[in-house]
Amino acid sequence: MRPDNAGRALRPWLVAATVAWGVLAFLPWVSSFGTISGHWTGTLAAAVVVGVATALLLSAARRQDLAPRLKQALGLYAISMGLTAAGNLLRLLAAIGVPFPHVPGLDITSTVAIWAIGLAALLRFPLTPVTRGIAWQLATDTAIAVGGLALMIFSIWTLPGLRQAPPSALAHLLAYNLMEAANLAALTLILVRGPVRPIRAAYWWLAATIAIETTYLVAFQYALGTGTHDFRLPNSLFFVDYLAYLYAGAAFLTRPEPAGEASLLPESLKALNPLTVLAIFGIGSVLILSALNPAHPALLPLAVGVVVLALLLTARLVGATGENLRLLREDAAEDARRHAERQQLMLRLAGGIAHVINNMMTIVMGHASLLLTTGAGGLEAHEHAEAIEDAAHRSAALAARLLLTSGQTPRRDREQKVSELVAEMRAQPRPAAKGRELRWHVAAESGAAPIGRAAFGAIVDELLANAAEATPDGAAITVVLRDGTLAPRPEKMLLTPAAGRYAILEVTDAGRGMTPDEAARAHEPFVTTRPPHEGRGLGLSVVYGIVSSMGGGLRLESSPGKGTRVSVYLPFTSAESASEPSPPKPAAPTPGAA
Repeated sequence: MRPDNAGRALRPWLVAATVAWGVLAFLPWVSSFGTISGHWTGTLAAAVVVGVATALLLSAARRQDLAPRLKQALGLYAISMGLTAAGNLLRLLAAIGVPFPHVPGLDITSTVAIWAIGLAALLRFPLTPVTRGIAWQLATDTAIAVGGLALMIFSIWTLPGLRQAPPSALAHLLAYNLMEAANLAALTLILVRGPVRPIRAAYWWLAATIAIETTYLVAFQYALGTGTHDFRLPNSLFFVDYLAYLYAGAAFLTRPEPAGEASLLPESLKALNPLTVLAIFGIGSVLILSALNPAHPALLPLAVGVVVLALLLTARLVGATGENLRLLREDAAEDARRHAERQQLMLRLAGGIAHVINNMMTIVMGHASLLLTTGAGGLEAHEHAEAIEDAAHRSAALAARLLLTSGQTPRRDREQKVSELVAEMRAQPRPAAKGRELRWHVAAESGAAPIGRAAFGAIVDELLANAAEATPDGAAITVVLRDGTLAPRPEKMLLTPAAGRYAILEVTDAGRGMTPDEAARAHEPFVTTRPPHEGRGLGLSVVYGIVSSMGGGLRLESSPGKGTRVSVYLPFTSAESASEPSPPKPAAPTPGAA
C-alpha cells in the first residue's frame, strides 16, 4: 500500500487510539489504575498500548521506499518494544495468579537488554555527515542535557525517602538514570547532526518519547523520595509516552521521505536545540520546588547548576549563530563564484558564436555583392540579392553586439572625460529611446575613465533601449551622471568591482519592474522579461560585457510596479582615483529630445 493510501486508512484508527490512550492517561488521577500498582488491569493496558506501537513500527520497518539504515533502526525499535510488551504479558500472567519460577536479577537484566536494543536503534538512524563546528555543539548540548538530568536526580536523592532506601534499590535507580542519560546523549546527536531526509513529524514524536521517559523517571524517583508513593503522574506519563510512540510509528509508516535535502529544524531554530531549553526548564522547576524548603540540601548546587547550564546555553547560542552566519557567507560566496563562472562561460560562448556569424556573413555579403555587381538574373534576382545583403548586414550587427557582450571587441582605451562623452550623447538624437522624453542630470565635471566613444555610446543606447521598452507612453526616462565612491561589498550588484572612485551612469525607467529572480538574470544573454516576439534579449548583457572588460561595475535595482534603475560604474584612471573627489554639481534637470 502506498504511504498516502496507508495514511488515509490509518487516520480514523489514530483518532480512536488517541481517545483511548487519553482515557487511560486520565484514569490514574481518579482511581488506583496504573502500571506501577501491579494490578492486572493496568498491566493489561500496558501490554496493549506497547503492542500496538510495536506493530506500527514493525510495519514501518518493512516499507520498501525507506532508506536501509532507517528500516534497520525501526526494526531494532520494534524488537525493543516487542520485548517490553512480552514483559508486560508475563507480569499480567503473574498478576492473575499464573505461577512462574523466580529468576534473580531477571527484571534488571531484561530492562538493560531492552534499553541496549533501543539505544542501538537510536544510534542506527542515518544522520548527515559531520561538518565543521558540530563537535563543540554536540559536546555543549550533551553537557546541558545530561548535566540537567544529573542535577535533578541529585536533588531528588537528597530527599529522605531515597536517603533511607536500601543500596540494591539505589543501584537499580542509578542504572536506570545512566540508561536515560545515554538516551539523552543519543537524542542530542540526532538533533545536532540532523537525520538524512528526515520525516520531521516522526523524528519529533520520537524525541518527545525520550523527553517523556525522562520526566517519568524523575517523577517516579520524586514520589519515592518524598515518601508519598504518589505514582499518579508516572502512571499517566506511561500512556502518554506510548501515544507519542504511536504517532511516531504512524508517521514513519505513512509519510514519505523528502525528495531532496531537508533540515530537521526550521531555519529560525537552527541555532537552538529544544532539548537544552527543556533541560534548563526542568532544572528551574526543581529549583523552585526546592526553594519552598530553605533548608533543602540541594538548593545551593541546583542554583549554581542552573547558572552554569544557562551560561553554556548562551555560549552555544552565540557560537551556533556565528557558525550559521559563517556558513551563510560561504554559501553566498560560492553562489557568487558559480554565477561568475557561468557568466564568463556564456560570454565566451557569445564571442565564439559572434566570430562564426561574422565569418559566415562575410561570405554571404560577398556573394550578394557579386550578384548586385554583375546584375545576373534580372530585376527579381537583384531584389533578392538586396534582401540577402540587408539580412547579412543585420546579422553582422548582431555579431558586433555579441562581441560587445563577450568583451572581445576591440575598443579605444584612451582616457575620456565621462561628462564630455555624456554631453556628446545628449547633443545628438537617441533613436534607441524610441521617442520617450529624456531627463538628464549631469554633474558639471566628471573624472576620466578608460573608455572610447563607441563603447560608451553602446552602453547608453542599450540602457535607453531597455528603458524605452519598459517605459509606458507619456512617462520619462531619467539619466544621471555623477561621481561616487564604491564601498567594499556593495549590495544588489550584478557585477562587483573593487572599492574606489567611479563615474556612475544611472538610467531609471517607470516600467513594471522586475521580480528578484528576473533581476538576478537580467544581464544574461537572450534573457528578457518581454514576450518572445518582442524582447531583444541582448541589451544588458552588452553593457555587462563592456563594463566587465574594463573592470567596472553594474548594479540593478528593481521591484514589481516601481520601475528599474540600472547603474554603470566606470572606473576612474589611477590619477583621477588618487585625487580628492570634488563634490558633484548637478545641472538643473532639463528634458532632452529623444
